Amino acid sequence: MKQLIKLYKQMADLTAPECATTCRCPHSCCDRMYCDEARSWSDKKWHVDLSPLYIEGQRLPFMRKGGCVVEPHLRPTCTVHTCAINGFGVKPNDPKWTKKYFRLRSRIDALDFEDAYPDMNGAYEHDEVEIL
Repeated sequence: MKQLIKLYKQMADLTAPECATTCRCPHSCCDRMYCDEARSWSDKKWHVDLSPLYIEGQRLPFMRKGGCVVEPHLRPTCTVHTCAINGFGVKPNDPKWTKKYFRLRSRIDALDFEDAYPDMNGAYEHDEVEIL
């Protein structure tokens, strides 16, 4: 689990600047439903109660001036999202960034799969995924 947490942190370090600086309208993809999803996921998967961080009545209950206050592994949908990846499947004109993104995502997916299906460890061979 420590490796998965570390990988989600690396992914957030890669994607957060995209949301904050390269989007036409920073954090415009953020929505209350993703805050609610993170709250549910963190409780079910990680047994972490995010209630103390949740500001009721705020449009984005976990958003503060410096960004989201929820740890990256507790909000996986948000952590892996960028408008470029969602819209184009790549970060235009930046193949190095895109390759790094998909390598991290592949490793995260493999560990999430192995955690969800422990009897099938090794069935998800992420090292064989070809990155274009």
